[in-house]
Amino acid sequence: MLPKGHRLTSSGDHRAAMRHGSRAGGTGLVVSVLLRSQESLSDPAPWRCGLVVSKAVGNAVVRHRVQRRLRHVVMEMMREGALEPVPEASRDIVIRASPEITELNHSQLRTEVVSAAQRAQRKALRRRVRA
Repeated sequence: MLPKGHRLTSSGDHRAAMRHGSRAGGTGLVVSVLLRSQESLSDPAPWRCGLVVSKAVGNAVVRHRVQRRLRHVVMEMMREGALEPVPEASRDIVIRASPEITELNHSQLRTEVVSAAQRAQRKALRRRVRA
């Protein structure tokens, strides 16, 4: 389970990250990263994460397994600092799973999540510099 301060809980936060964040895809998933400025933050968390696993992925057992696996990968990724820190900003990350994700083993899943998140963050940083 992700710590409470690191979870995207409202649908508005999910929607904002999906609509306005930078996206990058991988096998079985799409990662959206939205950078938030420190002035607009009410919470001190450097990152928050949300997961979207639709019924297209499988039945409830399969969907929950995918969510558990993704949460585990996200926790590993954040502990190890797989994403570079962004100065004076926090990031919202949303991972949307597609049916192909069930075919990936742990190392493949981790590689896909990390590489997609890094690409999405680089895109977000480029957009931020231009703005």
